[in-house]
Amino acid sequence: MELIQNRETTLAVLPFQIIGATENISPIIKGFTDDLIINFSKFIGLSVISQYSSIGIQDIYDSENIAKLGADYLITGSFRTTSKGFRISIQLVRSKDNKIVFAGNHDETMESILNTQDAITQQMVSVLQQQIEYDLLSYSYKKEAVELAAYENWLLGMDEIKKGTIESDLKARAYFENALKINPNFARAYTGISLSYFNEWSCQMWDRWELNQKGAHDHALKAIELDENDYVSLSVLGRSFAYLGEYTKAEHVLRKSLRMNPSDADNLILISNCFVWLGYLEEAEQLYNKARNLNPLQPEAYLLGGLLIYFEKGEFEKALEMGEKVSNLGIWTDFTAFLSAICYHLGKFDKMKDYWKLYKGYFQKNINKGKPATDKEAVEWQHVVNPYKNKTQLEPFWDHILGGDLETSKPSSYINTTASTGSFIQKGEFWEIQYANQTATLKDCKGLHDIAQLLQEPEKDFHCTDLMGTVFIESGTPLIDEKAKKEYKQQALKLQVAISDAEEIGLYEKADALREELESFSEQLSQTVGLSNKIRKTGSSIEKARAAVTWRIRNAIKKIEKSHPKLAKHLTISIKTGGYCSYTPEVPHDWTF
Repeated sequence: MELIQNRETTLAVLPFQIIGATENISPIIKGFTDDLIINFSKFIGLSVISQYSSIGIQDIYDSENIAKLGADYLITGSFRTTSKGFRISIQLVRSKDNKIVFAGNHDETMESILNTQDAITQQMVSVLQQQIEYDLLSYSYKKEAVELAAYENWLLGMDEIKKGTIESDLKARAYFENALKINPNFARAYTGISLSYFNEWSCQMWDRWELNQKGAHDHALKAIELDENDYVSLSVLGRSFAYLGEYTKAEHVLRKSLRMNPSDADNLILISNCFVWLGYLEEAEQLYNKARNLNPLQPEAYLLGGLLIYFEKGEFEKALEMGEKVSNLGIWTDFTAFLSAICYHLGKFDKMKDYWKLYKGYFQKNINKGKPATDKEAVEWQHVVNPYKNKTQLEPFWDHILGGDLETSKPSSYINTTASTGSFIQKGEFWEIQYANQTATLKDCKGLHDIAQLLQEPEKDFHCTDLMGTVFIESGTPLIDEKAKKEYKQQALKLQVAISDAEEIGLYEKADALREELESFSEQLSQTVGLSNKIRKTGSSIEKARAAVTWRIRNAIKKIEKSHPKLAKHLTISIKTGGYCSYTPEVPHDWTF
């Protein structure tokens, strides 16, 4: 909760009225107001008037006594008996003009009332936050730029970010930079700059992809350096990691963001979208529903997030219903591509073609610099800007589009006929490599031979000695003994327990430090114990081959990265090294040798 005119926001919870029969009223209902006050008082930046001051006010129209409370906002409500239990009515009122900011009802049984207290608290805090930001925005836009504080600059910048245009991104960046002039350690200002780059990176400037990608990622990292627990910065960084294909890191920081603040509706939707990419559809749906509950003032605000979830879950009718409620079809460049894909799965081919035509128009205008786009270009862009970790419901639709058969009467079963192509050809002392419409020439090295062999037989496991060409001999001196191995594993288990304990009591910084220690410890252990749980031996031909082949392949990929970063990223993700090496791409690739 942020400050109003440099002081904390003050809230008063008035006693809930009981309408109807009052005999034998449960103590739970009598204590409902007190429990709400306790719940609200837990939120930093929110001052709650003591129940001893508010308990005597029995009517919202008692303006004289209400004024004495000095509260910015009031919460009032009532219990009305029903055949199944109670209807709890609740209102959030702004004191200065008696405006009802929000009103809602909850139909509950006696057994569910306790859970309702938590739901009401979270919902009211979320609505209150949005209202405060709206009031402050309205006030700040009228002020001179020199009068704005760091938080106000950040808020104005975020308001521009939501408009989603290049011009508004530049305006937003200026606000964030002003915030940093006032407070150089304001982490969220760096987060805002990251978001402005992210908009250009993923939605606006296709020709500056790598530059804007770096700007988004680097500024998110800077924000975390300043405040490692800032949940907004963490979620932005998580999305950035997802785009970089570093899905484990993405999940780690996204879940940490969720722990830091599980009640910010906008942040829940951002994490929900990322969880769709990571394949956690049930969790994504839970976060989506919670965000909708926390933002009752804007029931249609998160339709796009819901559409993504139900599309990937295969609930296409529900996804289409949500999509057709969105009035601005250009809100995302590829929003109409998703609608087209949904219609494909439903067999609504006329609608599919109409939406695909709209998408290509948006793509031509926003991404392709006004030039007409081919289906292949439009599909490739959608593939890149939706960083799915695993398969997606879009894939059979993409195959259908690229197959050129737009008159099919029903969806065909998924057959991946659009494998990416490339070449890996040795010409004397050099290799000529082509991938993603980019060519690179590299000097010959052993690692390139290893990679070429893996590419020729995708998903096949090659033993390191096969690549090395050595004789399979198990000899040498064990790196550790069985007692040391047991002690190593006991220490790893202790660290895992310590991490769990730290997270359970909210010591997240300590948990992160312990997790880094565990990762370092695990890396050391992996150097002495193989995947089959056997102790490695120094001097054995197998161990030498494993180490040598791993180094050769990684060194070759580093050389590729200097002249062809996209291919290096693909190989890093797709090639596994160790005792057995393999090439397992997420989508099929046809290589020429």
